[in-house]
This record gives sequence, C-alpha cells and structure tokens, in this order.
Amino acid sequence: MIAGWAKNYIGIPFMSGGRTHGGCDCYGLVRLVLHEQAGILLPDLSSAYGDALDADETSPLFQQNLPLLTGRQKDVPALLDVAVIRRFGRPTHIGIYAGGGYILHTIRTAGTVLQRVTHPDLRQRIEGYYAVEAARAHPSVPGGV
Repeated sequence: MIAGWAKNYIGIPFMSGGRTHGGCDCYGLVRLVLHEQAGILLPDLSSAYGDALDADETSPLFQQNLPLLTGRQKDVPALLDVAVIRRFGRPTHIGIYAGGGYILHTIRTAGTVLQRVTHPDLRQRIEGYYAVEAARAHPSVPGGV
C-alpha cells in the first residue's frame, strides 16, 4: 500500500536546487520528505551545484555525500528508505520509497511523480535501497528547509 503522505508531494515542480513544496530536485525532495515525515534534516547542499541534471557536476558531490544519504543498505525497502538510482551508469539520482512497490522521485518534465519500481525507466537503474539513520541528521543546517 502506498503511504498516505506521498500524495502531498506529487506534482511538486522540478527545480534544480529547490528544497520546498514550491519546487524540488531529487535531493531536495528526499530532504523535504525525510524532514516532514521523519524529522530527519539532511544538509541543504543546494549551493554545491548549479544544475541537478548535470551528471558530471553532481556525480562527485553525490559520491562524497553518499554515506550521509544511504545509512545501511536494505534487501527489501521500507517506507522512507532512499532509492539510489543510476543515470548515465553512475548513481546520480535518488528517490524515496513510498510503499506498495512505488518510488517518489522527480522528473524534469513532470516534477514529482510516483513510479512503480518495475517501470521501464527505473527497474534496471535502481542501485539499492538504504535506510537513513536519524543519527546522520544535522541539527543545524544552513538554509533551513
């Protein structure tokens, strides 16, 4: 079953560097959902890149912060687990598991969407699911939520 909170995020427009309901990129969406649904506040990172869709720009940042985002890898995803997704053969996209076999993530042309993990755009690209631990949260994060 899909979590009831997921509907609150569907349709948020895609915005590179966005961190609010007014617009999000993939990291901003995960950050927003984890904060609102679990009280976990991840660092903002929006000033660390210019274009969320530029894999060459985001890949090094993603690799540097992957331990913060991922926590421990899971065999079976649970609600609010982070799905790490490959783009151009590298893990440079993330979404959040919303239950019922669906991932909530952003798409440039559609904004925030729910897609089945078996959808052709996702099924071969999911690198893994990870539990973000509350201990990894940062209590004082510049820029707020």
